[in-house]
Amino acid sequence: MNISTRVARGDDLATCLEMEVEARAESHEAKGAFEFFATYPDALLQPPQGTTVVAVVDDHCVGFATLLFRAAGGTATALITRMFVTASARQVGVGDALIAAARTTASEQGCAWLDALALPGDRATKNLYERNGLTARLLVASTRL
Repeated sequence: MNISTRVARGDDLATCLEMEVEARAESHEAKGAFEFFATYPDALLQPPQGTTVVAVVDDHCVGFATLLFRAAGGTATALITRMFVTASARQVGVGDALIAAARTTASEQGCAWLDALALPGDRATKNLYERNGLTARLLVASTRL
């Protein structure tokens, strides 16, 4: 299997939006999902706000990662707000390829940090991040008032 990655193009839009529907369906009952999708409603971003990278296998888009670019205290950070791989392309390195593409893209944009979001209990995504050197540096705890 030959996995390639690239910045998303206009012709990727429909496929990425189909994957977004699938991602939301898979996680709709997960703790924090409602808040997550309300806080980060856009599955795809365009420069200068951010960008989306896609993974391609046999000319088919099988996954995407969306990066939000932001600055805090003079330090540029890329935040992975979406990471999704179709079920048929999981466990074969597509997620790893997307993380590598996100890392390269963030670096090219002058970012000093690459952060990534995962829902509580999403062990597969947390494992992907940790395997690729992204470890927790901030946890958010909350309660309804």
